[in-house]
Amino acid sequence: MIATETAKTVFLVLFGLSILWIIIIIVRNDMQTIIRALIVTALLGLGLYYLNQTKLETLSFRAIKEELFPVKARAYTYTRRDSQDAGRPTSTFIFDDPGPPLSLALINGGKDMAIKDVRSVNVVLEYLGLPPIDAGVAELASITGKTIDADKFRWDNYVQGVLLLERGICRDMTAAQSFTCIARITVTGR
Repeated sequence: MIATETAKTVFLVLFGLSILWIIIIIVRNDMQTIIRALIVTALLGLGLYYLNQTKLETLSFRAIKEELFPVKARAYTYTRRDSQDAGRPTSTFIFDDPGPPLSLALINGGKDMAIKDVRSVNVVLEYLGLPPIDAGVAELASITGKTIDADKFRWDNYVQGVLLLERGICRDMTAAQSFTCIARITVTGR
């Protein structure tokens, strides 16, 4: 991560040097490299423009990716069930088909799944009015070794208690496609 003000200074210096490079090319009448100089200057100018417009205090690839390409929130139909589990309040959100898409990655040589990009989960949690998660987790079956825990992901250190996410396969008949989605989210209080 780098501070935005530091990045602005670096881009400003590089932009000034690229302008100087263009002036030197014009004075020497070396028109063969003018296109490269113009492209570099344009890219540095776009980067400087972005840095002046952004509200981020520190820059990282993840923060820039989330700002430039945000995950679009959709309206999902779901059923909420509130109950008590061993004296602890439990809220379960069951999504109708097609549910929210879920981004998964293979781990352990393709044997198990993990949630590494938490943006898609955080969009759904925000839609439900729940706090976001900080990091991804591996499939519960890869931790417990039990096949009954396949398709489940658990965050034990969630702000409101324990968050359990179950994945499923959803079918979107309007687009005739199948995809991995969130089937159920359960939050058990402490």
